[in-house]
Amino acid sequence: MAATTAVVPAHAVTVPCDTAALITAINNANLNVDTVIDLEPYCLYEVAAPYMAGADDGLPPITNANGVTINGRNATIKRVGSSSFRLFEVGTSAVVTGNLTLNDLTVMNGQPSGAVGGGAVLVNNNSTFAGTNVALQGSTGNIGGGVRFRTGTTGTLTDSRISDNRTTGGASIGGGLYSEGQVTLVNTHITSNRARLGGGIGHASGTLTVSGSSIKHNTAFDNGGGINTDGNGALNVTGTAITDNRVTTGGLGSGAGGGVFVGFGGTKTFTNSTIEGNTVTVRAADDGGGGIFTFSSTLTLDNTKVRGNKLIGEAGYGAGINAQGGTVNLLNASDVTGNLAAGRYSRGGGIYTASLVGTPAVTVDNSAIDRNKVSGTGSRGAGIYNAAGTYELTDASVQFNVAPDAPAPGGIWTSTAITSVTNTTIANNAPTNCLYSLAPVTSCVG
Repeated sequence: MAATTAVVPAHAVTVPCDTAALITAINNANLNVDTVIDLEPYCLYEVAAPYMAGADDGLPPITNANGVTINGRNATIKRVGSSSFRLFEVGTSAVVTGNLTLNDLTVMNGQPSGAVGGGAVLVNNNSTFAGTNVALQGSTGNIGGGVRFRTGTTGTLTDSRISDNRTTGGASIGGGLYSEGQVTLVNTHITSNRARLGGGIGHASGTLTVSGSSIKHNTAFDNGGGINTDGNGALNVTGTAITDNRVTTGGLGSGAGGGVFVGFGGTKTFTNSTIEGNTVTVRAADDGGGGIFTFSSTLTLDNTKVRGNKLIGEAGYGAGINAQGGTVNLLNASDVTGNLAAGRYSRGGGIYTASLVGTPAVTVDNSAIDRNKVSGTGSRGAGIYNAAGTYELTDASVQFNVAPDAPAPGGIWTSTAITSVTNTTIANNAPTNCLYSLAPVTSCVG
């Protein structure tokens, strides 16, 4: 008979409710001694100072690339006192890497003094971080208030919560999370975080995958109340609610993308998701995108609803979607409905398109642009306002959209003829469907 070799599990050490003992256990784990650390159940580990003089971390960085696991057993690790430092750092460079897994643990109140960010957790280049039932809460950093994943990292958060974190300083991006690596969020909730860009999530590169999650009640002061995705990275969102986020006053630039801000490059796909109840406070002309603002990417919505989003203030454009370039695909009941641009000279209650960085191409296939509204003197195009762009409308609906009195089409206003219209209903809009539009829309009457 062939001989078999038993797999010997990593030896676990139980750490009493004592921060010094936790520091010792992490140092040992980095040396491959007891790489599984079990914390005292429901203990509060208070960290009052960096683990060594001059460090920006409360606990020793994880430098074991083979993996260190900390089973929190519902414990909490919290920074206390006036010293500034984050709690966890994974790896210290692109060469000295680490691999950390956290389970059933709350990490609170991190505040690094340096400009690298990662308020609670910093995952350095080429390192790995995974968490299950982890809460990252109440931390501050200039990039990634809760956690920052740097270039080349791998990250997974499952059944976790990132809440009440914020960013400060000039960069100030990714109030809850900032991602430059290969990061996956599963059933994870990004709630009540704040930043100048990307109140909930900032995404620059790599692939960010979000499934079965929620991104809600986050605030940005410039762009992307829920998500700011700007760069060549891929964003894939499935079965996720992006709700009740906002872009408000106090930033340095414009206000755009109450739910999602999409910058330049990359592909961004939303499937079986909802972008709802998000708000932009308009500060200047062309501000907008209550639900989504997109510059120049390939944006695809598949069975994803953009509904009940708002623009508040004068000259807000695109209460549902504002597209300034790139490609926008609305497929398979990706309905843009019930959005409101509330203010004088508003444009595009449902969709607004213009050519700030290129001519946008919009496809609406088996989807509805219905029951949107623009209000206030000089407002028009409650369903669609097309300052520049191409449209293909197939098996679509543009109905029950409302604008002020004529000459302000409630259905579609377009500066260039829209001729690719197939099996599409454009009706029941007030005060007109397309009448008084600068250019005609095929099959649109009245």
